[in-house]
Amino acid sequence: MKRNERPNSDSDFAFATPASRQAATVIREQRRQFNDAITAHDAAAIGAHWLPDIQVSTSSGRPLVGKDEYKRAFERFFADEAFIAFTRNTSTVTVSDDGKTAAESGEWVGRWRRRSGEQQQRGAYLASWRLIGGRWLIQAELYVPLGESAA
Repeated sequence: MKRNERPNSDSDFAFATPASRQAATVIREQRRQFNDAITAHDAAAIGAHWLPDIQVSTSSGRPLVGKDEYKRAFERFFADEAFIAFTRNTSTVTVSDDGKTAAESGEWVGRWRRRSGEQQQRGAYLASWRLIGGRWLIQAELYVPLGESAA
């Protein structure tokens, strides 16, 4: 196993430096805040986690470039009365050797109200983070759809 490679367990940091453990903890907290902002339908709070030139590949394959375009996409979701939330569940955070970039991976779930009950879409995601001015910000995200179901 390489020095910064993570085993399956989130708590196993055997090869991580103290700085990379701290960075991973901060990124996980930022993701929690991001999820909370989505649940609250707060587009301004979500945007605080992005670099201005963020690039996103949505689960439908649609590219979104820039903070303004990504924020508008969330505003469209929030305007839909059926939309409940998206949740990202972090599996791993791997910090680069120089401590300036990190890769976060995990699973996402989107939830909507339907006449027949709650509808869910789910998939995998990868996020690229950059340390800018002492703050971790999302540079890019890739969402891959893996299924949907009624809850």
